Amino acid sequence: MTARAAAKTRIRYSKAEAAEQLGISVRTLDKLRADGKIVGRLDGGRVFFDHEHLLGYARSCAPEGTE
Repeated sequence: MTARAAAKTRIRYSKAEAAEQLGISVRTLDKLRADGKIVGRLDGGRVFFDHEHLLGYARSCAPEGTE
């Protein structure tokens, strides 16, 4: 990752932004959170998702053709 890309990497995302980053619906993101497969953080009554948790979840998914 370049320094410029690292500087643009956000620390956390709202539910809608996190779902968009993962390419899934907000409803699917809520289900993953309820199932404990991805962790959200509460701040001021809103749920946010850390960039590192989104990457971790994405990397935990099986690559295509290996299931």
